[in-house]
Amino acid sequence: MKKHAPKAALCHARSIVMPWSVIRSDTSPSRHLSQTPPAVFSVCQRESPARLFNNEEILHLNTYDFMAYVGKSVINPGGTPGRDKILALVKPQPGTRVLEIGCGTGHTACHIARRYRCHVTALDISPAMIDTARQVVQTQKLQEQVDCRVGDIAHLPFADHTFDSVICQAVLMFVDKQAALQEIRRVLRAHSRFAGLEFSWRCEPPPRVRDLTYRICGCRTLEFYSAAVWGQHLQQAGFDTVESHEQPFTMLSPSGFLRDEGVANSLKIFGRIVRRKANLQRMGEIWQHFSRYTEYFSYTVLAGVTPGHPA
Repeated sequence: MKKHAPKAALCHARSIVMPWSVIRSDTSPSRHLSQTPPAVFSVCQRESPARLFNNEEILHLNTYDFMAYVGKSVINPGGTPGRDKILALVKPQPGTRVLEIGCGTGHTACHIARRYRCHVTALDISPAMIDTARQVVQTQKLQEQVDCRVGDIAHLPFADHTFDSVICQAVLMFVDKQAALQEIRRVLRAHSRFAGLEFSWRCEPPPRVRDLTYRICGCRTLEFYSAAVWGQHLQQAGFDTVESHEQPFTMLSPSGFLRDEGVANSLKIFGRIVRRKANLQRMGEIWQHFSRYTEYFSYTVLAGVTPGHPA
């Protein structure tokens, strides 16, 4: 049994924040990452990612951008099971309009469009991420179903009551929660559902582990909430039928990595990592931290419905 396991079993869930592309470049962390050029914090994978950055820049990429840089397609705390949990909550119907906020490289938007035969608007604050998402959409021949746009969750560029459902993955933790949730509610039609997932503390960590997690993640815009408090945020924003549930964090376990990426892409990612010492060093830092302190990490699935939804 791990040293902290007995304590973890008695603790309440709390949220941990990981980098996500919704963050503007001016939110680069103040610790050892403070000297990193701002552009580094909003750059994603390109056709030849190994030539994008020098070694020093690679070592200062935040966790999300580094994972995208080496080619990981599923970058959220719940992996594909977490994605599927929030999709089961919103239940997209054929022909309906779905908004994904913080779409990153666009793989989830394509999955939704293909599986549920609906129209997906994929939104991200990073132009570089949207460029990559458009390439992914084109490769999967889903241009008629997926529309990729640059936009800010706090100022959604859509008219009132535009969408039948809205989802986001590891986004709300970086922003003004009430401003973002009010915008989400505004663009949702009546009787429509929002669902998301956010990192959480499985157990309250020691200050040293908390600070080290912030440093490893590479972001200073962090807020921590229990599943219950996440639910309260949705209620305060005017959502009904609110639910929030803690889930185990397995994305960076070997089995979780293979589950999310498959054998072929896992091998490609491994090849990109081992080609450069800086890649190995950054990946090792991330993997070692989350493996060593795994008893502290989880994620929360949360959902709510705009007023008037039938029981």
